[in-house]
Amino acid sequence: MTLVIIGANPVVARAAETLPVDLVHVQAPGAPVLDPGITASRRVFTCDFRDGSAFPDFVDEVLRPLRPTAVVSLTELGLEPAAAAALRLGVIGTAPEVVRATRNKLEMRRVLERKVPHLNPGFAPGDDPEAVARLFAGHRRVVAKPVDGSGSAAVALLEDIDDLPADRRTAATLFEQFAEGLEFSVEMMSSGGHHTLVGIAEKGTTGGFVEVSHMMPPPSLDSRRGRLVEQSVAEMLDALGLTDGPSHTEVKVEGDKVTVIETHNRLGGDGIADLVRMTTGIDWRCAALGWPVGAGLHRAAPAAAAAATVFFTAEPGRVTAVEPRPELTHGSIEEWDVPVRPGDLVRALRSSSDRLGMAVLTAASAAACVSAVAELTSLQVVRTAPTA
Repeated sequence: MTLVIIGANPVVARAAETLPVDLVHVQAPGAPVLDPGITASRRVFTCDFRDGSAFPDFVDEVLRPLRPTAVVSLTELGLEPAAAAALRLGVIGTAPEVVRATRNKLEMRRVLERKVPHLNPGFAPGDDPEAVARLFAGHRRVVAKPVDGSGSAAVALLEDIDDLPADRRTAATLFEQFAEGLEFSVEMMSSGGHHTLVGIAEKGTTGGFVEVSHMMPPPSLDSRRGRLVEQSVAEMLDALGLTDGPSHTEVKVEGDKVTVIETHNRLGGDGIADLVRMTTGIDWRCAALGWPVGAGLHRAAPAAAAAATVFFTAEPGRVTAVEPRPELTHGSIEEWDVPVRPGDLVRALRSSSDRLGMAVLTAASAAACVSAVAELTSLQVVRTAPTA
């Protein structure tokens, strides 16, 4: 069997090495270099898979002769090209219309409104001023987001339409009722229309929607509401027609009401795969890549009862100091990555790309994990001074 992987980063490429199949990598120009051992032993091609006019020729001329079994991707910009390539080759992959419904947030809202409206907030397309006016009239707070955005970029919380610049009140913007409650990330694996829960992480976010922590298992979600979340996400996947492969869904939960925020036919980012591995024993990257070739959800012994990722931020300015890795009272730091240095410029926190580093920690219980996250986030790891 031969598996084509579109746009793997070095971590994903290393995970793929555990699969007992022939691997073919398709990398975008300028992408991070894969490990030398991988590039020496695997077929690695460079192609701008985002170029819809040239990529089909690459599929026909380069990939078709390799007779692949499936085409997959775990990177946001590779999801639609992977689906298109699989369809063109007649091999295993996710249907392009399903991927499109997960990547286009307005299309997703319309599908859910028809099939599972109880999971949807109120919404309006940005090029329908009357619908937008009704949305603001009916709800105190409204979220504006790019229809095809990711990474929390350009997401704004509004109380009045005039709070958003006029040039964003277009078809490229989706307006949604602000959903109350706590936010969770839900990892699922689907097979033949059956959806299996892999893990749920509780998210910590800033007022600007940028994610600054993930905790697994979710300390604020009891088992009954956990089952409710699992059932709701399965309903949503059925509505969208996602029958096979991984999914990462973000939901808000207030009481017993579950609201779908967005979903993707890939695993979650921000180190969520590491939290899954540490708390469940599932190699989530390997499973999310290898579903078309029978990888399955194999479980090893969990390494920890609870785990979290924490992201570091600072006020805009120049970095003056970076604190060393600390010792925690309530948990243990497993990974520490803070690449900024004194003199670096720190921008305002507008998207995930503006975060300054991260840590992965483990704890003996969900309660201890909450304390460890609070302990770490109370530290000013990166210090800045305003620029003139």
